[in-house]
Amino acid sequence: MAKKTLKSDLSVSSIRQLQRELEKYRDSLTYKCELLTKRLAEAGIPVIDENMAKAAFTVDEKGIQSGADPQHYTHVKINTFENYARADLIVEGAELLFIEFGAGVYYNGSAGTSPHPKGEEFGYVIGSYGKGHGVQKVWGYYADSGELILTHGVEATMPVYKASLEIAENVVKIAKQVFGK
Repeated sequence: MAKKTLKSDLSVSSIRQLQRELEKYRDSLTYKCELLTKRLAEAGIPVIDENMAKAAFTVDEKGIQSGADPQHYTHVKINTFENYARADLIVEGAELLFIEFGAGVYYNGSAGTSPHPKGEEFGYVIGSYGKGHGVQKVWGYYADSGELILTHGVEATMPVYKASLEIAENVVKIAKQVFGK
């Protein structure tokens, strides 16, 4: 962070001017802390978008579907109070958990494990959801239309986890941009 030097003589008017400069500097730090939290959260959005897109539906030559609905909405919510700033990176999507943690052994390893570093800790292991069909390489479900869909599941592309890594990796770089060198 760049050094800030304030100078004053001991006159009353100079000390008052110094006080105003200190208040201005304090206010700029509060703003910069809020900007830093916002910029850090925003750094995760492209990573989320990229990894959600990787999970889009595909159908192989046998007509077996893989993937999930990648439609999602991502935004940053900022809360500030006096000298405190908090940014929440929020991702909403109907199939976000399947995309984050994966579904089925076909792409994600053996049943009862998780390719996601937090999968077992959070209880999202392969083959544990619903009727447990994810332990099979192919299983079926009925779409809202009544059509039987055969699927391999979806590979865990981990958009939220990878966004957190991107944010952590860029803390110093973004802080330098916000606060100066």
